[in-house]
Amino acid sequence: MRLRLRIPNPNLATLVVAGGIVFGFGLVAGAADKVSIEGLSSVSPAQARIWIASQIQFVESAGVSRARADDLAFFLENSMREQGYSEATVDWKVEGEGESARILLTASEGGSVVVGDIAVEGNVALEDAAVIELLTSTTVKRLKKDAGETLPYVRQDIEQGRAKVVAFYKLLGFRNATVALDKKIEGSRANLSVTVIEGTGAKVGKITFPDPPSPEVGKAFEEITAEFTGRTYSGAVPGNLSSRVRSAAVDAGFFNAKVTAEEQEGGLFAGADQVDIVVIAEWGGSVEIAGLRVHGNKKVKSIFFDKHFADLVDRPYSPSESNEAVNELLQTGAFETVRTDVVEQDDGTYLLDVEVEEGYSRTLGVYGGFTNYEGPLAGFEFRHLNLFGMVRKIDSTIEVSKRGARGEIDYTDPWFLDSSFQFSGGLFALNRAEEGYEKFKTGGRYEFSRRFGSKKQDSIALFGEAAYTDVHDAEIAPVFLGDTEYLSHQLGFSFTHDRRDDPRRPRKGYIAQTSLSAASSALGSEVEYLKATGRLGYYLPVGEHTLRLGARAGMISAMGDTDDIPIDLRFFNGGHTSVRSFQERSMGLRDPESGYAVGGNFHTVFNAEYEIPLDAVNGLSFVPFADAGNLVYDDSDASLDDLRYALGLGLRYETPIGPIRAEYGYNPDQRPGEPQGTFHVGFGLGY
Repeated sequence: MRLRLRIPNPNLATLVVAGGIVFGFGLVAGAADKVSIEGLSSVSPAQARIWIASQIQFVESAGVSRARADDLAFFLENSMREQGYSEATVDWKVEGEGESARILLTASEGGSVVVGDIAVEGNVALEDAAVIELLTSTTVKRLKKDAGETLPYVRQDIEQGRAKVVAFYKLLGFRNATVALDKKIEGSRANLSVTVIEGTGAKVGKITFPDPPSPEVGKAFEEITAEFTGRTYSGAVPGNLSSRVRSAAVDAGFFNAKVTAEEQEGGLFAGADQVDIVVIAEWGGSVEIAGLRVHGNKKVKSIFFDKHFADLVDRPYSPSESNEAVNELLQTGAFETVRTDVVEQDDGTYLLDVEVEEGYSRTLGVYGGFTNYEGPLAGFEFRHLNLFGMVRKIDSTIEVSKRGARGEIDYTDPWFLDSSFQFSGGLFALNRAEEGYEKFKTGGRYEFSRRFGSKKQDSIALFGEAAYTDVHDAEIAPVFLGDTEYLSHQLGFSFTHDRRDDPRRPRKGYIAQTSLSAASSALGSEVEYLKATGRLGYYLPVGEHTLRLGARAGMISAMGDTDDIPIDLRFFNGGHTSVRSFQERSMGLRDPESGYAVGGNFHTVFNAEYEIPLDAVNGLSFVPFADAGNLVYDDSDASLDDLRYALGLGLRYETPIGPIRAEYGYNPDQRPGEPQGTFHVGFGLGY
């Protein structure tokens, strides 16, 4: 196979070979002959050519002319002055004619001046280092200099820096701040004296509002007054305040409100200038939604939209409530896009216009993977996102691994009985071989939940599970198994407080979760217990790196006629989501005869990791980590004693559906029978 590459610029050479392409980049012979530079002493002609490389390339491709020679001289002179040669001049001359014509640039460097000492006085609110950083920021950014490097003195840059210092003082509330500069040239150094006159800081004083158009807006006035009064005053305050007032008016239905804010001198109070603000508004009429118009829907029934947006009709229009309703639709996955607009009709009434683009409502999928404990696994999924044309969802899964097989089907109704509560329920069956025993389990789950908060990140839930469990072919001694065949039915509550920026891959924020559940004979359960769990996660960005901290704990206690918790209801510890120096489910008490771990009624897990992206491969990260945790067989002995540890390193590769992980956890406190360390391959984040 022969491939040929054409590059428009004739100054770039290419080498074409059979079966592939080898690229060679550089100036070919003769290319530099059209432009030459002389007269430089402290700067090489090659360096000067880099400063005006794009202009030279244009001349090489378009040809030599007197106008282009004059342009080259202009750009080179400017570039030299930007590098600190404040007195630089460049003359030009065209030699020859036609194809042999060339441009000769003759440069005179003049004196090169660098920024010398910078003395700052009069500043109190800003430290010297902050003033100097602002003063030199234009030069540093333009030349990509590192901190502490020598900077050329460019008068325009320093003047821009002086303006930045003044602007920053105004942001701090010093409205009348001035900054004066004095320059003294000593040899090749420009020593600068910066004199700051800060003046008196300003605070927001009295805020005067017009009569509110509704009680809701009047309440918003009180909140805005409390938020702004006494704040540092800057030029941005009137705009921010008027935006807040207009937002409150729009939410109350005054969609066409026009709001401005003007400052007035309020005098001196408590050593600070007080700036009073007067809000001026034209509220316009209240925009009330009289009906709904939907287009773009083909599979979703119109009655669904009537019910979903019913709370927005026959009442003043609220953009925030409309956006909330739109976000709920997008979160179902049944829609690609949802747009809303308020449209005025000929009769003066308003309609909420809803335009949707529906997504795929039915999907089939297969997947595969590998984990240490499950081994190779493969599965089949079917999902229906628009059951009955009412945006209800069904998910079904069949999965097979070396441990066994499971199947489940789940139904989700995001608006149960047209309320703000979500209902989900499902049936499941599985047949698995755990370490030391096999089990068959089948049953059903149900949950009623409600999300709340401005971003719907918090939730409360009532949940339950009823199941039949049969533990058989056990190699673990019966004394450690508990009941092996039983019906269980637990009922519980959970609470989630989530402030993560991205639930799938968080880099900032925190999450707190807790649950409390009970299984009782009053619910038809043959085993009775009380179970509590808790989880905390904290995520902190450190530049491009991410620090993640996690803590989890759980306890289950037998009650009623139950003496021992069955093995399949206990907690297990160890593995790629817990203490990574141990294999899956291998921590804690072991059966002396079979050697298998038997779980426990109390456990803790503490994790810390620091993710460092690697520039060499996009999506690849290096992750040092540390884990600790314990597993206590009898809940009456629950404590933080007997912690086991892991120190390790891992690689993580980000995919569209979550990270693939390869990690090694070292056991720094190895005991007899424990591994020195464990290598894990897994998927997703553990906490």
